[in-house]
Amino acid sequence: MNLVFDIDDTLYDLMEPFRLAHEKLFAGRISQDVTELFQKSRQYSDMILAQEKQGLIAPEDTFSMRIRLTYQDAGLSLSSKECRLFEKEYRLRQREITLFPCMEQILNACQKARIPTAILTNGNSRGQRQKISALKLARWFENTHIFISGETGYQKPDIMAFRHIESKLGFAPEDSWYIGDTYEADILSAGSAGWHSVWFNHRQRARRAALPPADIEIRSKEAIFHFVNEMIQNATERN
Repeated sequence: MNLVFDIDDTLYDLMEPFRLAHEKLFAGRISQDVTELFQKSRQYSDMILAQEKQGLIAPEDTFSMRIRLTYQDAGLSLSSKECRLFEKEYRLRQREITLFPCMEQILNACQKARIPTAILTNGNSRGQRQKISALKLARWFENTHIFISGETGYQKPDIMAFRHIESKLGFAPEDSWYIGDTYEADILSAGSAGWHSVWFNHRQRARRAALPPADIEIRSKEAIFHFVNEMIQNATERN
């Protein structure tokens, strides 16, 4: 068994830096719930990341565009200066991110049982490497087991992101599980690549009925630890 993890909103709470930046800068100017704003920003993030990959948006403009569009949808027009202030505050808060306790327990269990693990994440190299450093992921992952779309050129939901890991690490699809929080980019793409999937749906998002379900959907941090720990124990017993 091989376990591959997403980073953003899977290993840590991605909304926390967003929430803190919002509360400091714009909470008094808008009534919309911060959770709704965060979810909208995630949708724009995926869209803008794809446009950046195509060369349609300069890397230095992606974050400001994402924030401007998010707040614009909520009825608040932000200036370029305000977008930069949000980004500055957001980046500052990202330096303080910590792993979900359940994920730290899972990674420790994988390490103890010698379960092969890796990271597969979308994003630019600089931003994702900063998160990797803040989360101290080198405790569990060798650099050769960290795959960032901005470095590999393969961005989920492109199944080549999974094929690239298979070729580099020798992971067989039928023996590999991907754990992520985003249905379309993480779960649907993993299934298309022939991998097993665990949808860590702690945001309680809905899946379109026409789309195939994840192999496993888990909606709480407590449940995901127990499920993955049981997987690890079963794999260890088989070996």
